Amino acid sequence: MKSDPLPATFAESGDQYRIPALLIERTRGLQPGDKVSLSDLRDLDPYGAEAFATLARRYGVSETSPGTWVLERKPRWLPAWIGSEHEAQWFELFEAAYGYRIDARLWRWKYRGAVRPGMGAWRDGRLVAFYGAMPRATLFLGKPVSTVQIGDVMVRPEERGVMTRSGPFQIAASTFIDRSVGYGRPHLFGFGFPTDKALQVAQKLGLYERVDQMTELAWPAADSWGARLLRSEQLMPQHRPVIESLWQAMAQDFRGSVIGVRDADYIEQRYQMHPTVHYECLLVRKLLTGATQGLVVLRSIDQDQVELMDLIGPRSNFAALVEVARRWAWRNGARRVRAWVTDSHVELLAGTAPAATPMDLMVPANVWSPGPSADELRGRWWLMAGDTDFR
Repeated sequence: MKSDPLPATFAESGDQYRIPALLIERTRGLQPGDKVSLSDLRDLDPYGAEAFATLARRYGVSETSPGTWVLERKPRWLPAWIGSEHEAQWFELFEAAYGYRIDARLWRWKYRGAVRPGMGAWRDGRLVAFYGAMPRATLFLGKPVSTVQIGDVMVRPEERGVMTRSGPFQIAASTFIDRSVGYGRPHLFGFGFPTDKALQVAQKLGLYERVDQMTELAWPAADSWGARLLRSEQLMPQHRPVIESLWQAMAQDFRGSVIGVRDADYIEQRYQMHPTVHYECLLVRKLLTGATQGLVVLRSIDQDQVELMDLIGPRSNFAALVEVARRWAWRNGARRVRAWVTDSHVELLAGTAPAATPMDLMVPANVWSPGPSADELRGRWWLMAGDTDFR
């Protein structure tokens, strides 16, 4: 099969998002043994008859003979896409799952690029689980593809004990993956940052395999002669061509990896337009010649710590960019700089002599639907804290 992204005419098709809601409507009130007309919905499915049959079974319906659809069981949970019209239910579920209420601006920012924020599992008209998905333009070994970051995975506390192949988490996750991830779907593959415990649950359910792990690197804040030979300035709108050039150099260096696009649009949307967090986006140049070295994105965690969120530029300049981050922290009274990097790529910063600590954050690959294998993705991702939706 080809691994090309799904053509936009399919990826944006309204039918893909209407069909689950129509299945709920058509099966409402039916009892096991009742017949239901679904052939028209099957013909609307952009992914074909087999994909539709898989989806219909999640609503308890099977095609017993050509054109004859029968409700064989009444499922406890029903999957359906979440849209902006479900904000109130989503916020209520989030608060029940995590114990605090999310800022509505943050919700809208996170899912700004999604046709639908993710897949929900509903029980008796109540949202009980959610599997969130944030699209990300990515280079897969130098080739542009669409991937999706999984986040805000949550289940109501009273339903969490049902972590089975027919439970609410599995229903939401597997339905989303079937409809959105893999060959011939809008996103070629997905990624995220689950804990080891959460990853083990997903592995037991046949959804994921681990392909990497995050490592925290740390340096003491410090001044240095190397950093003094560089100057930094706040990123401004007129610097967009410079960012594009830096990103192109970085993309070339990472053509053997999997890396999220870091162009000027991404930097603006991810950092400069974040609704609740302030980031320092520093363009770094040589002091004497003015030659651009890269972009450093920093976040003050507290009075003592600065987080190095992102680096944009050629690999050969990474060490100098770290020195700039350390000097910025020192000048602002912090004592420590920390960064998250995928373990497979830690060696790219080894020359900066960081203290390295493995984190309880894993990087998974989808194995539920046909797509690039875990072996093809293992050890390939370049990810930093800026690639998350929660830093």
